[in-house]
Amino acid sequence: MDVNETISRRYYEYKADYEAAQLAERRGNIEGARKLYRQAAWDLCDMAELESGETRRQRILHARTIMDKAESLGKEQPASNAGRGSGSGTAAGPAKGAAMSAEASGSQDNDNPWISEGIPSTTFDDVVGMEDVKRLIRERVIDQFKYPELYAQYGLQGGTGVLLFGLPGTGKTTIARAIAHEFNAPLYTVLGSDIRSKWVGESEKMISKLFDKARSTPTALIFFDDFDDLGKKRSDDSSSVHDNKIIVELINQMDGFKKNTNTIVVLAATNRPWMIDSALMRPGRFEHHFYVPLANHEARVMLIKMKLGRAPVDPDIDMDQVSDLLAGYNGADIESVAKTAISAALRRAKAMQDRGENGTSPVTYEDFVNAAADHKSSVDPGDIALLRQYAKERGIELPEEL
Repeated sequence: MDVNETISRRYYEYKADYEAAQLAERRGNIEGARKLYRQAAWDLCDMAELESGETRRQRILHARTIMDKAESLGKEQPASNAGRGSGSGTAAGPAKGAAMSAEASGSQDNDNPWISEGIPSTTFDDVVGMEDVKRLIRERVIDQFKYPELYAQYGLQGGTGVLLFGLPGTGKTTIARAIAHEFNAPLYTVLGSDIRSKWVGESEKMISKLFDKARSTPTALIFFDDFDDLGKKRSDDSSSVHDNKIIVELINQMDGFKKNTNTIVVLAATNRPWMIDSALMRPGRFEHHFYVPLANHEARVMLIKMKLGRAPVDPDIDMDQVSDLLAGYNGADIESVAKTAISAALRRAKAMQDRGENGTSPVTYEDFVNAAADHKSSVDPGDIALLRQYAKERGIELPEEL
């Protein structure tokens, strides 16, 4: 696993631990909350050890804040139980505790729980295929900030809201991370569960704090994943009052309810764009809509080769045939098929060794045929029809092969 994947995994572990700690605290489980807050702080420190500069400092600042919160919940545990190891230092352990004390200078907003992933290392080179999509994103979003005067001269300045839509498993999250990398800016990844609260007014406060945190750096990107959950159409139903207030707060923040002295780019990904409130689609909000397609033939070939990695492959295998076999599969489907095909070859190789035979057993076309029979495409034809209808209504041209 490379460094970027490790940081990403730790980030989601941090979010899970932090959310679980908040839930335990609300339920009055102080000891459980304390342990989970400490674990969240350790997750941040683990990320910081793989990073440098301002991103590392911010991780440690936030870890220290969370650790302080953990210790303030109740009577402190004995030193021998406070961290992962024994010895002196804070509850995060001596090495990490020393780092927290040495590097965490300055102030931190204890009431603002949002923390960025830092600047992602994912680039557009990690986005397989989709050259047209990448070109449009560069031209319409990224370059207008790189060449502001030139774009103003030609009257092509646009908004800072980007909606990535398409079928599940097409790489929308990877593209969002690559955009943040191009901007060389921290990325805040947000799920609906990060915002929603059963307490009246809390969701709106969370959105406000998110944008406040994004305003703390010269440039920041906010990425709402599965945005149709958070930005779904408003309703007159009394049960939807809470959701309606979330939409209003999002609109206020995107319209500059508080003056932005920096650049905030808001990204959103959805599999169901027709579910999103129309007010969010107006100019100045989510102005740029980019369709993220399933991998085409050439991109599938690249994906298959990538997923095969260093596994021995039959030299006579026709990758074009394999690609045709997997037409209509998304990236996650292709990865599952490739892993199953590799596993079949590995089983044969182990059987050969058990018989005392030398050599290896390469992955064959038949392995892919059998794997594809076990792993049908997860793409729903109904979703394809709805996407085509949505694109037609908005004048967006979609390729024949979605």
